[in-house]
Amino acid sequence: MGGLSALLRANTLRVPVLVSVIAAAGLVAVVAPLDGPADATSPTCSSGTATSNAFGPATGWTEFVETDGTRGAESEGAIAYGGNHAASGFPVGTRLPSGFAATSPALVIAGTHGTYNLQKGSAYVTPASGVNFNGGSGTGHLATIPINFTSAFSDLRTLSTSWGAAAATGTVTSGTAGGNAALVFTGTSTSLNVFAPSVAQMALLASGTHISLVVPAGATTIINVPGTSATFGGQMWVNGNQANDSVMASYPGVVWNFPDATSVTLNFGSAWGGHILAPKAAVTVNQVGHTIGQVIAKSFTSNFETHQNLFPSDACVPGTPPSTPGTSDVTITKSASTASPMGGSTFSYTLTASNVGNADATGVVIRDALPAGVTFVSATSPCTQAAGVVTCNVGTIAQGASTSVTITVTADPIAGAGPVDDSGGNHWMTPYHPEAQVDLEAGQQRSVTLGCNAGDILSDGDFRVDHVDQGTGAFSDVKVLSSQSTAVDTWKGVIRNDTTGRVQAKAFIVCLPGQTEGGADGHRHNLLADNALVTGTQSLPVGHTETTLTCRAGTVPIAPGYDLSAAGPVLSGSEADYTARTWTFSFDATAPVTVTTSVRCLSTTTSAVAGHTHQLRFTHVVNHVSVPGSTPAEGTEYKVTCPDDAKGVVGTFDLPPTVRSWGNDPRLKERAFRLFNQSGTAQDATIDLLCLSDRVGTGMGTTVPVSIVNTATVTSTSTDANSANNSASATVAVQPGSTTATPSGRVAVSGSTAAMRVLSSMPGTGTVRVTSAGTVLAKGTVRLAAGSATTARVRLTKAGKARIGTLSTVRVKVDPSRGKAVTRTVAVG
Repeated sequence: MGGLSALLRANTLRVPVLVSVIAAAGLVAVVAPLDGPADATSPTCSSGTATSNAFGPATGWTEFVETDGTRGAESEGAIAYGGNHAASGFPVGTRLPSGFAATSPALVIAGTHGTYNLQKGSAYVTPASGVNFNGGSGTGHLATIPINFTSAFSDLRTLSTSWGAAAATGTVTSGTAGGNAALVFTGTSTSLNVFAPSVAQMALLASGTHISLVVPAGATTIINVPGTSATFGGQMWVNGNQANDSVMASYPGVVWNFPDATSVTLNFGSAWGGHILAPKAAVTVNQVGHTIGQVIAKSFTSNFETHQNLFPSDACVPGTPPSTPGTSDVTITKSASTASPMGGSTFSYTLTASNVGNADATGVVIRDALPAGVTFVSATSPCTQAAGVVTCNVGTIAQGASTSVTITVTADPIAGAGPVDDSGGNHWMTPYHPEAQVDLEAGQQRSVTLGCNAGDILSDGDFRVDHVDQGTGAFSDVKVLSSQSTAVDTWKGVIRNDTTGRVQAKAFIVCLPGQTEGGADGHRHNLLADNALVTGTQSLPVGHTETTLTCRAGTVPIAPGYDLSAAGPVLSGSEADYTARTWTFSFDATAPVTVTTSVRCLSTTTSAVAGHTHQLRFTHVVNHVSVPGSTPAEGTEYKVTCPDDAKGVVGTFDLPPTVRSWGNDPRLKERAFRLFNQSGTAQDATIDLLCLSDRVGTGMGTTVPVSIVNTATVTSTSTDANSANNSASATVAVQPGSTTATPSGRVAVSGSTAAMRVLSSMPGTGTVRVTSAGTVLAKGTVRLAAGSATTARVRLTKAGKARIGTLSTVRVKVDPSRGKAVTRTVAVG
């Protein structure tokens, strides 16, 4: 199956497959750990041919390299090298999806290797050492190498040559982008655009002319670069926006193809957008914000990040690929019958497993581990339930077919509108601040990731520059390209040393505890932060620009962050208006770049427990300081201090044009800023600190719903083309209230009593009646607990003792002292 037959897949269905190649010693599977965005059907191609997994053996690999590599910073995806790989503590797989299989290869090094922090998946390295597995159970070292690089690159060179021979369909003309001279690549097809820049035009790009891509989003765009060497020295713009991760997410089909090149060099002033298909070339990245897309090369050298943006699993590409043996590909979707159930009510999840491959899928199993907050009631055949995990052995699914199952659950009630019986003084919180030293050699760029304890909340994070070797440069030569929250409990920053000497810096974060401490009866309340960031992407022209983000009502902004497409702009202001729930960033740029800013929204109210919540109490401390006209190179320290009963959680500032900040130091009670001024004139600056009170406010009732995410998975015993589409989630918002006291589970009969669980959103008492066909079988009372289940034990009547054992179901009515009565049919047994 050599040549294009191992590379290209075509079918009217979406047909992602694993590529197999025959080596001299036998059959070796080239395992693609992940392919691009999954669709149920192939695209409609007005030009080109609908093809699955067009990159063949390189499908799913962010870096796929035939021989050697030298790497710094990180790779967000999976990497594979057929030779030696030099790296130290290299982060790999930070953006691999949650459905990525633990045993799938994500790091493959055939030769000598460095050290790695692998976030998901497993590794093949020899010797089996130097890999820190962060993906949990099931990850580890692979016994055999899963890739035949010789055969794979033979196929990839054939692919590159084939695409390189395609006729140009788009135009390349001179124009402008971002106010600078640019080559404008214009294509109009929504399916496939092919460009063929001339040697003279490539010389312009080498000299610093910008790149402007004007093509429809989602279309395959192939730029066939001529010659044996290519250099790029400008910046990249896509439909008027400078290339960055959010822009390129809409353009996953951009491919820079180098069919004849043996040398490709990036001296780029912005992020690089698009895949690099250079199977014969040594690819060297001397300068770039980061690369966005897959790098397929003979060798690869870069101290910059490679960001994951995979070529689509189905795309319109040149040529007519031959038909090949099929492979199954199971995927799953999930939905809930209601988006906002009342606590105590019953609703259902529908799970649909589909086979979008072109071969039958065998041994298909759907699994759903029900999350806290819902209780199992029933499931359709062939599903079974044990300890809250529903397993459905659905067997074989033919190609193109699907099958569905339904799981019925009860939403556990949410405490709401209950009595205020808990003092805020009973609950306290203590923020903390992890930190790490960052040493940078001359010209080095590093990514640093810090995390809070599991379940806690990141409120702030940044770098502080401490030292620059004397005579090698200034503090301003140390560039921060990125400082942003990447998860509720995680921060990541990117810092670069543009001096000729050594730099010492510190990275820090501030963490809020995920729960309060204390409580009169030992109960705790959760602090609540939105999972999704509020973000905005904006082009920064030369000069001063402000951009503002706004949080929803009932929250305050925390964890301010930014991600620049290129170094250069200075963050001169980062200020919050907590009344308006806004955060305003100010940048001063000397050249056009793109920035993505972000904040996370923290609820000012805790979670509800026992019918009540608490308010978080904040103080915004503002300090206006005068920075003298001449400060030391490392700046002068200025402090902002919280009240005695509070801790600092987010630092902010607003600086005049001649004052720079080299960062700040978080201490529990204060924040110490280092400000630099060499203007010769004293300048007024503002530094401030958001302080969180050690204790919460007085308890109060709540009407805030609770979000519950339920994730299901599907697996098969047949070879599955794409392990990244094997999970799906459905989210519901369970509503609190005073009207719910609901029987749940089964009625258990023992002697003269019947017992059942009763869920309630309110405290108090309730009467319970068990009936069948109008006859009372049991009755009694139950004490209700807010937001939890209580076991009701009621006495059987004479009729109940005689009949209940013969019944499969009964009607149970619970009439709470607060709220309306609820009647449910409940199984007996």
